[in-house]
Amino acid sequence: MTTGERVGGGVVDSLQSDIFDSLLIDSNKSDMLVGTLIESVKGDTFGKGLEHSAKDNVLGKMLANSGMDEAGEANNGIIAENSEDETQTRAQAQAQAQDKVWMDTTKDGSFSRTQADSSVDGTFGEGLADSAKNKEIRASQFRALGRFLERLQGRFVTGLDLGTTAADMDQIRVETAYVTDTTGSLGAQDDFTADMTAYGVYIGIVTSLRHQGVADLQGIPVAVQGLGKVGHALCRYLHAAGARLIVADVVPERVQRALVQFSGAIPADPARIHAADCKVFAPCALGGVITPATVEELRCSIVAGAANNQLSERQLVAGRMQARGILYAPDYVLSAGGIISTACELQGAGPDLIRQKVAGIAGTLSKVFAEAARSGISTADAADRLAEAILESGQND
Repeated sequence: MTTGERVGGGVVDSLQSDIFDSLLIDSNKSDMLVGTLIESVKGDTFGKGLEHSAKDNVLGKMLANSGMDEAGEANNGIIAENSEDETQTRAQAQAQAQDKVWMDTTKDGSFSRTQADSSVDGTFGEGLADSAKNKEIRASQFRALGRFLERLQGRFVTGLDLGTTAADMDQIRVETAYVTDTTGSLGAQDDFTADMTAYGVYIGIVTSLRHQGVADLQGIPVAVQGLGKVGHALCRYLHAAGARLIVADVVPERVQRALVQFSGAIPADPARIHAADCKVFAPCALGGVITPATVEELRCSIVAGAANNQLSERQLVAGRMQARGILYAPDYVLSAGGIISTACELQGAGPDLIRQKVAGIAGTLSKVFAEAARSGISTADAADRLAEAILESGQND
């Protein structure tokens, strides 16, 4: 869809068919499967496009990020909606072209560093933070996303994720009710969503250790790569359980904070922490960290972390981990705590019930391990198989 194309009137069905199919169905499989937790399709089938796609994150949780290539193009069309005046449409198209430059993103859903260098709390880097114009552009883009979501009529609900803030969600709420984590909500308070994501990963690590016959975390070395909100919260859970922490992050201040807060923690090179001598490697930064090269350097017996799309060449890397006897806890199973939290909050649940639901990740992961053993397949394939069965049956519990 081009910038000046109108999507009002009789083109709504085309929007739902073309955009929803091309973005949602053709998106990365793991993001699709996570979407079942919030009933993002409400009975719609995903179709053959669910099969393996080489694309990186497009929708899923990354739709909540500050910019998307495909979604940005969709927003461009929607912003020009119902425009009957050709001059106005051209002006809007020109404005959107300028906005598109600002919204241009890398394929992993993160800001292009030449455009916006977003920091951990969602604020802009030097040269942009004090710019009122860029704040206005940011607000307009999130409102555009809100209009896009409104046209999906509940098929997708978005919320906080990497590089976004409650204020961004507030802008979306101006245009649609299909958004969570707005100011004053549970998800926007005290990093609750990030904490629930970390708690789910912690539960997954404990479950993985027990699968290998280890009763608890006392004295177990765990290497945590990435000390953002989720990674730091995971360290807190691990440290309280007696784990020996090895930590790394590209931001030195985060590492220093962890060393001060978690006694006994030791630092590692963020580019080499995957090769640390540990029992558990927990990737909690950006995806693609397990590559055909790095998989051969792993010295752990478990890979279990919060990062999305951890396997750069999924089948090859998953197969190598299986062959080497390394237990892989699939990323979208472990990191589901945040989306479970959001789904439960939409249903009116409070913190205690949400934590109880997130703890259910243990049961889900145990089913994945059991299916992998029964069928002689990788845990990555087993997770996909179970999730696809849920999609086909229409269940979501």
